[in-house]
Amino acid sequence: MADVIAFIDGFNLYHALDARDAQGCKPYRTFKWLNYWALCQRYVTPEDRLAAVYWFTAYVPWKSPSGLAKKARHRKLVAVNKQLGVVVEWGKFRPITRRCCAQCRGEYRTYEEKRTDVKIALFIQKLAYENAYTKGVVVSGDTDLAPAIEMVAALNPQITFVNVIPIGQSSAELSRLQNTSQTHMSIQDLAASRLPNAVVLRSGGKLDCPMEWM
Repeated sequence: MADVIAFIDGFNLYHALDARDAQGCKPYRTFKWLNYWALCQRYVTPEDRLAAVYWFTAYVPWKSPSGLAKKARHRKLVAVNKQLGVVVEWGKFRPITRRCCAQCRGEYRTYEEKRTDVKIALFIQKLAYENAYTKGVVVSGDTDLAPAIEMVAALNPQITFVNVIPIGQSSAELSRLQNTSQTHMSIQDLAASRLPNAVVLRSGGKLDCPMEWM
């Protein structure tokens, strides 16, 4: 039996679920209301034990009505998944200045998500060093995580990884990593892991799926 720890790249998965199809629709939007523990359990064999799920994410900093509404939806999802045993690890956004275009040379202020990739990589290495897992499930298509997986595999060949590519994405580089198998997230995985529209909390309260994700 292997002890399995799952590492979820929250923004990589979110952008996959938020992507538009050729018709301009967002076919996976409803799966943003997701049970992350149940999703990761889909990639664990019956002989193994899912010991922990780490979800790496950050709240958006925008103060506009749409930004505040997005943050409120995110808070709901965090509250539900914490109750399910998911460990939330926080990144952050930092303000940056970007140019509009080469022609106008104008600038504007916005925010850029930072730290998440580095934090995932550090946790993959730290928990391997602590012998916390013998199999890792990495839910991401971001090749920036490749060096961390490669280092762990090189230092401890007994540790294996399953790289779960979020729906609609691909990553040839991650598929070639040592001691790593790759699988692609399916619509069946998402459907089986979606939260019910109304979730009852242990406190007795209830959280409803945001209307935007129905």
